[in-house]
Amino acid sequence: MPRLNGEILFKYFEKQAPFQGQSKGDDMTRIYLISTTILLFFMTSITSAQQMLPAGAVVRTINCTIDEGFTFDEVVERARNLDRDDSSAQSVFMRRPIYTTAEYQENWDVQIAAYYPSYSEMLERRSAAGNTTGRLPLSCGNPSVVRAITGHQSQAYQDAQPDSSTMLTRFCSIRAGTNINHSYNRIKTASQSYADAGSDELVQMYIPGLGGPQNPGYDFILAEVGSSMEKIHERLDLTREGLRLVTSSNSTSPFSCNRPALWTTTAIYRSND
Repeated sequence: MPRLNGEILFKYFEKQAPFQGQSKGDDMTRIYLISTTILLFFMTSITSAQQMLPAGAVVRTINCTIDEGFTFDEVVERARNLDRDDSSAQSVFMRRPIYTTAEYQENWDVQIAAYYPSYSEMLERRSAAGNTTGRLPLSCGNPSVVRAITGHQSQAYQDAQPDSSTMLTRFCSIRAGTNINHSYNRIKTASQSYADAGSDELVQMYIPGLGGPQNPGYDFILAEVGSSMEKIHERLDLTREGLRLVTSSNSTSPFSCNRPALWTTTAIYRSND
């Protein structure tokens, strides 16, 4: 604990002989140096604790097109009826683009996100389960994996666990001289400001893990999911009225993001764990 270490530091300096060229009467100088050292120690300990990034979940994402003759609702129904066991993902969601790039919508109809507790669990479970996507009327691209770090989860979202909701995503870049921990702490603080203003959201950072573009042009994706279909739009109105979570390129925030994309997200499966 920092307190114990502070006491050890104090006792260490207390036992030292006077500095060369100084008399034993130079107590004020020594006390000042001791106090400064202990203060710096405590400040370093507190700063480190504030900046610690959680391990987060592991999310396997894959973009797919729906085979001709099938609708999204039919795909959802079939996916929900797949047999599941201990080898299944912890939770699975399907995301449909509403306002995204034209390039994405020309190439893909849906994105599937499967959540796992860790990389090891993902490997073990997927090896046992096989290719469940192949049992659906979908044609998919190459998968990639991200770490999902939760910056905020409102009680309303946790209670609702919505079957369908809307979702915002932004590509974000870390500013020079800062790191991912600074961005995480800023997101936590700003998300709480939105919550205090009445926003009911799940806010996560998606940090690239495996696969995907080698030079993506961003450091993480910022995702916000509402506790209902309407909540994200209410959140957007908070921004329209002046409240800011994501900052522009000329601010002092440790990161900046591009315009948000809007999706619907549909829960396919959630485990009881």
